[in-house]
Amino acid sequence: MQNLANSFVLLTAAKNEAKYIGVTIESVLRQSVLPKAWHIMDDGSTDETADIVRRFARQHNFLHLHTIASRNGGERNFGAQYRAINKAYSLVKAEAFEFVCMLDADIELKSNYYFRSIIDEFERDADLGLAGGYIYERSGDIWKCRPANSPTSVAGGVQMFRRVCFDEIDGYQALMYGGEDWLAQVHAQHAGWKVRSLLHLPVHHYRPTSSAGGRLKGIFRMGMRDASFGSHPAFELVKCARRAREAPVLINPLVRLSGYFWYGLKHKSPVVPSDVVQTLRKEQIQRVFEWTKRPFNRFISSDKALVGRDESLR
Repeated sequence: MQNLANSFVLLTAAKNEAKYIGVTIESVLRQSVLPKAWHIMDDGSTDETADIVRRFARQHNFLHLHTIASRNGGERNFGAQYRAINKAYSLVKAEAFEFVCMLDADIELKSNYYFRSIIDEFERDADLGLAGGYIYERSGDIWKCRPANSPTSVAGGVQMFRRVCFDEIDGYQALMYGGEDWLAQVHAQHAGWKVRSLLHLPVHHYRPTSSAGGRLKGIFRMGMRDASFGSHPAFELVKCARRAREAPVLINPLVRLSGYFWYGLKHKSPVVPSDVVQTLRKEQIQRVFEWTKRPFNRFISSDKALVGRDESLR
């Protein structure tokens, strides 16, 4: 039997998450293996987020609340989120542990063996550097597998790193339009580490992706993020065409394309290294060729496997 005590730390950045953070904490407390420490960084919440965390922290000594000053009032900022995560990691860096896990404050772990299962996966594969569960989001009264899920891409809200991998890539790089989780994943893969998302470990994501501050605003930002990573124009056009059936029909892909081209008007170049952009674009063009070989009616379908591979390339 493995000795999993004190094997990992948990890090969370929270801002105005009073509606969901209690559910997140309770799902962690149900786990068969608990973290050595859980540091929750309250980034200037104006609701009851800190009070809720504080109540749980009084009962569980591994849970720690830290309040940091926010420069953005009540507005969420993805760069600020990952700066908070990096600050949390600096608090535990001197301690001994093998894995570091990021958990968003609006995530519910559905399996009580979630952490145990991921650590077992790491134990089975010494080359595995990053792993996590599959995101499910609510559609009406039904929880559905998020189309962007992919076996080779781990969502930022549930990323667990082998510590040596996380240290090797120097953690997260805060970016203006998001994508810190994807960039960390790319750096891990470039360093020779495997990345794996585990279908048998569902997690419920209570706030739909990019819905903070308004759905359309989030989709526009996603287009800007794609451009900031150097996503190929042809790939972006094809990807948005494949999403043409998403409700509201045509609106979402057009808004995303607008964000993509708006970035090009405002900025001169991507924010990631040129060699990463070249690798990304080469893979994207290969994907476009694969898609164009399919009949047009399947080309714009919402096939989950292809959508997942699409998102893994941003």
